[in-house]
Amino acid sequence: MAGKRLVILGGGFAGLDVARAVGKSRVAREYWDTLLIDKENFFQFNPLLPAVAVGAVETRHIVYPLRQMARHRHIRFHKNKAIRIDLGRREVHLHNNLVEPFDVLVVAVGSATNYYGVPGAEEHARPFKTIVDAMTLRARVVELFEMAEQAETLEQRRRLLSFVIVGGGVTGVEVAAELIEMARETLLPRYPSLLPADLSVTVLEGGARIVPTARPEHSVYVHRFLERRGVKVVLNALVDRVEAKRVHHSGGESVDAFTILWTAGVIPPALVRELPVRRHKDGRVLVDDRLRAIGLDGAPLTDVYVLGDCAASLRPDGTMQPALSQTAIAMGGYVGDMLVRRAKGGTAGPFRFKDAGYIISLGKHSSVLELFGLPLSGKFAWLLWAGAYLVKMVGIRKQLEVGIDHLTHLLFEHDTSQILNRRAVLSDSELNLPLGRHDYRPAS
Repeated sequence: MAGKRLVILGGGFAGLDVARAVGKSRVAREYWDTLLIDKENFFQFNPLLPAVAVGAVETRHIVYPLRQMARHRHIRFHKNKAIRIDLGRREVHLHNNLVEPFDVLVVAVGSATNYYGVPGAEEHARPFKTIVDAMTLRARVVELFEMAEQAETLEQRRRLLSFVIVGGGVTGVEVAAELIEMARETLLPRYPSLLPADLSVTVLEGGARIVPTARPEHSVYVHRFLERRGVKVVLNALVDRVEAKRVHHSGGESVDAFTILWTAGVIPPALVRELPVRRHKDGRVLVDDRLRAIGLDGAPLTDVYVLGDCAASLRPDGTMQPALSQTAIAMGGYVGDMLVRRAKGGTAGPFRFKDAGYIISLGKHSSVLELFGLPLSGKFAWLLWAGAYLVKMVGIRKQLEVGIDHLTHLLFEHDTSQILNRRAVLSDSELNLPLGRHDYRPAS
């Protein structure tokens, strides 16, 4: 067994690439005793979660079993949750009272939903971070259409089919576009008592334009596209309180919605927030040009690397690297290569990365993108979006499966089968909501 204990926390884009790089090199495998730890036993391709949420891409096609990768790369894998990192003793404390010592630690545990301290947000809004969130949203939408079809009053139907998405960033607009497409093109034609006017999808964005990280002209394009499809976009709407089935935002305004989805931002998980290190104002850990965490004394921590959404890495222009999947991939590749070089007695230069741009999917009808400074929008942009994500998928099998999903989605309608238990997607009050003409009352 190799002597140097390398512990990688997180099997997302960054952690997976570190593990694959080390496992690919025979010299590195012999030098490092590598252990990958993740609370799930699969990698999920997050950029396609909105497509999973409406059934455009099959759930299992965007996941990749980590244990299979570990076996192929000859490294160890534990499905467990890290609950505390002791930097002084150089130990990671896991659930089930387990402890793993380390010589080198890679922290790449992704991010958690950021509710910004808004009262009621965590209790009454649904997150959209995991594959389970996507599956639950899809099942809930279909279930609510089934209930609305049987509702005997217009008020009941419109209340059941009201959706609010808090956050007009990339995830928010992608979910809105996929949701309105599925509802209008597949669901509404199958429910004869329902009309397009019964459905409402609203996006609340706290800034002056949606997708503020995109080009201004692309923000305008996305805004107009959504509104033409039937989505209401409200700008400068900072949410200050969330109640059951109601969102209050700036200016004393409020929006009623039977389903509230929160896509407003992310924050490092508690595991990372509790580390005694320096941080950027957004909560990410400040790292040096080798991606080592910077301690409270301003010096980099020896052999403690922080990657992906948890890391605040300075760019040459003075800004921080964006928390994107391509950034995490670049960081994972850099640290993986550096660890391989160390095993061979070499060193690596500083981390340098310039993002290639962005891609925003608006369903199967359109996309906007900027790749290497070239802006594009429309159906051709969607084809490039689909192709770009196919290339990034892990493994030929997943590339084939997702490619077939895209082709199938272009030719056929969404599958509206609802296979989850109703209690998994509806609360007790929602499940038992009276739908008769004379007993309408708001749900709580």
